[in-house]
Amino acid sequence: MASLWNRLVSLVLLGATIFSAAEASPGPSGGVFGQMDRDKVKAVGLARGDLAEYALHVPGAAGLPSDYAGPWYKYASTSFCNSALPGAGGSSDNSCTSMWTVCNPTRDPEVTAGPAVNVWRQQVDAANQPLPGAAWERLGFTCLPDLVPGADNVLTAAMILKQFHDTNFAHPTVSVQPVNGRTLVNLPTYFELKWPEAGFQPDEVDTTTLIGRQVRIKPALKQAVYVFGDGQSFGPTTSLGGPHPTGDVTHTYRSTANAQVRVDVTYSGQFSVDGGPWIDVPGEATVAGDPFPLEVLEAHAQLVTR
Repeated sequence: MASLWNRLVSLVLLGATIFSAAEASPGPSGGVFGQMDRDKVKAVGLARGDLAEYALHVPGAAGLPSDYAGPWYKYASTSFCNSALPGAGGSSDNSCTSMWTVCNPTRDPEVTAGPAVNVWRQQVDAANQPLPGAAWERLGFTCLPDLVPGADNVLTAAMILKQFHDTNFAHPTVSVQPVNGRTLVNLPTYFELKWPEAGFQPDEVDTTTLIGRQVRIKPALKQAVYVFGDGQSFGPTTSLGGPHPTGDVTHTYRSTANAQVRVDVTYSGQFSVDGGPWIDVPGEATVAGDPFPLEVLEAHAQLVTR
């Protein structure tokens, strides 16, 4: 609990530091970020409207009066994980947990993108060449990295979430005891979730490349629902069930039937970018299990002559 409290305090202090820097930074038209809503700045950083305003001050921008003579700026974004200047190499583009958690949509519905990036500007002339002595100036951060003027091939949380949903998840099968696809009315039947060879099951890692970045997806089992084929089910649960007599997922059929039984699973997961830390995916995916035909029979007493 103490560790969690320390992390929460650190995030609050980080947000306060970012807000203080943004509040003191002049906007491209001489305004001040401190004029923006304070809670919004702390939650989502530079908003869509701020980035759109910056775009008006890029040389050649449309929508400005014909007699506008500047100032002109070019913009860049870098990793939220450090204060590396644009063009500083790998350190300006590394991945860390905070750049994704700051833009977590579960904390603020207005945040629909990410990761967080630092936004910089440098004053240039009308030909987009830096003015003599013009240095990069940090403007703050944003959760809309693809809207930073000049952004190109930006890896976003939306791309990673789509990749998660496109994962070839393993479709679970169900093992039943008694065996051979038959059971009896009024007899406890045991069910067990089995993972097939095909697809990615929990803790297996699917590695892909998105716009030149290595992205790893690691599924996790969030819950399972056992469907017994007679209108009854068990779950959601995290139990994998088991065989007789130790399994904890059982069902007793009360009438004969030809049942199609299955186990449906909901995956959560984590992702990692360029070998960085594992971070929770802000979403889940439900996969229906492959059906298994189960014949439910009724036992009849019969006298046998010996």
